[in-house]
Amino acid sequence: MDLNTKETEQLVRQVVGRLLLNGVHVPFYSFDVDSNAFYSADTFSAVLVMSDLPAPYNTMSWWGSQTSIDISIWAGLINQGTQDWKELIVGAVDHLSIHPAKFEVNISGRDYTSRFIDHKTNEKFANLTTSQVATLLATRRGLTPVVTATTTQVGGITKWDHVHVSDERTEWDLLAYLAGIDGFQVYVAGNELHYEPSLDPQTSDQYVIRWVQPDAYHYPQSNTADDITFERDLTLALGVTVQVISYKGGKVVKSTYPNNSAKGIAPGQSTSKRQVYEIKRNGLDKAQATQLAQKIHKQITDHEMRMSCSMPGDNLLMPNTIVRQEGTGSGFDQLYYVDAVRRSMSFDAGYTMSLTAKNHNPNSLVQP
Repeated sequence: MDLNTKETEQLVRQVVGRLLLNGVHVPFYSFDVDSNAFYSADTFSAVLVMSDLPAPYNTMSWWGSQTSIDISIWAGLINQGTQDWKELIVGAVDHLSIHPAKFEVNISGRDYTSRFIDHKTNEKFANLTTSQVATLLATRRGLTPVVTATTTQVGGITKWDHVHVSDERTEWDLLAYLAGIDGFQVYVAGNELHYEPSLDPQTSDQYVIRWVQPDAYHYPQSNTADDITFERDLTLALGVTVQVISYKGGKVVKSTYPNNSAKGIAPGQSTSKRQVYEIKRNGLDKAQATQLAQKIHKQITDHEMRMSCSMPGDNLLMPNTIVRQEGTGSGFDQLYYVDAVRRSMSFDAGYTMSLTAKNHNPNSLVQP
């Protein structure tokens, strides 16, 4: 199903924003919310006008004495007879700065993914399934688990892949690794931790970007701004490594293609760093894993494409949404996975959003 229909695009609307500071609704001048691909924390920043804030938030003494500040940011699109409110982010302030001469307070932070990122663990979890680990960690960090039950035993993975499961790492790294083994996605939404099957791009709802070619009567048209951009890297084949990890019969199987590829470069080299894609797929033997690594390597190096654009803000497009590009009459007309969506609201610019996306799942790309 297409999420953004022509009917919803054309409705006249009033845009309203809300910012809650420790549960109290306060006025703001502007905010930016970055909703990122699943294995990263969402982030926010906001500008508050101190003289407009209610007591005690309008004093430097309050801001100077806080050890933790929680926020919630909402966007509302109000039409005749319809109110579409979306909580864009719930999180905690990591940094604040006060500019007394400008009467401004600037705050920035992350969503509650940070609770897992900021805690390391080397627990074994040997007698638990992967979904039980997700439930345990969610409860431990004060979040509601929204977890699909699995039968994968963590102890079985540990036996064959001690480094990934048993070494000290962040709780978020562990959850991301277990989700990959299960073919799941893991992400935080509001006060919930989701651990559930990955999206199928062929059956999931899609967000449509429509391009209309120019003709003798009109300029090119799109439901985006004129900054829509498509990219290909024709030298990509020189810098991609695909590693397939599979869990079969109580054993972890790994295959890398090309198998002589390193992740980085030594100082002084002119060769660019490789992009390392890590694909987790259950039930493969060594030969099948190698074949899959070769197949995905060819797909990526022959056809990887990126797109970016900006448009009026709505509450539909999120990183778990598949974008479908139409109308260019080229290979760029296909499905894209969203890297990030940035939503901005201010008195000057209204409600806008921008996105970056690629035609391969960004959650399989290992960060340098």
